[in-house]
Amino acid sequence: MEYGGYCRVNFNANMTELGVDNWCNVEMIVRSYHELTKCLETMSMFAECFYPNRVVEGLFVAIHQQYFHSCNDEDELPDAPAEVVLAATLLPIIIIPFIVYIVVWKSSLRD
Repeated sequence: MEYGGYCRVNFNANMTELGVDNWCNVEMIVRSYHELTKCLETMSMFAECFYPNRVVEGLFVAIHQQYFHSCNDEDELPDAPAEVVLAATLLPIIIIPFIVYIVVWKSSLRD
């Protein structure tokens, strides 16, 4: 946990430097997030702990709650029309028995 604190301090400094307006911009935070991940992985190995572990998971959850809790402003995708879902479901169900029939038929021709 102590080593994770070192990584978190660096991440907090990077995020403060970016500013609140950029916290939800993936292109802006990806480098800091990658550095945090690498730091935690290195510190876990240094402490002879498995990575990931509960402490690291807890740290990531805390970071997400602190910085990214309001970043899901994206529009939700609408559900597909019922006809599309029905076709996508029934098509494989119809084709599979046909393919099995062809395989069995071809096998019987070889005998």
